[in-house]
Amino acid sequence: MIEQLQQHWREFTESKPGQRFKDRYRRRREHEQGHIIWRIFLITIGAIIAVGSLVLAPLPGPGWGTVFVGLMILAGELLPAARFLDWLEVRLRTFGQLVHKVWRASVLGKITVILVTALCVGAVTYVAYHLLSRIWLF
Repeated sequence: MIEQLQQHWREFTESKPGQRFKDRYRRRREHEQGHIIWRIFLITIGAIIAVGSLVLAPLPGPGWGTVFVGLMILAGELLPAARFLDWLEVRLRTFGQLVHKVWRASVLGKITVILVTALCVGAVTYVAYHLLSRIWLF
């Protein structure tokens, strides 16, 4: 089983960014003729993990990481989810390269990245607090 997981991971990492999840989806469709009940189970579990984690993301804990785990489970079973994750991977890589470039540019770049990050965290916390306080009060 460990060897099979290592093989799947190797195939995943060898795929081109922007094609990884679609390639994984196609490999699963070609090699694994799964039972419809198993597919429905995986889709249900993936959706519960993704949506539940999205709702609970502002709270302390794993947060956004589990949202992506749920989406990855869905991407193995649903082509639109695989396309979305491929699209998202390319955009996040581009954004990460931009942030890295700004960070390495100067001390002002580092300060800018830290301030923007702090503002984003503060905004998410503020919105989450107000949304959760309204839910719990009513």
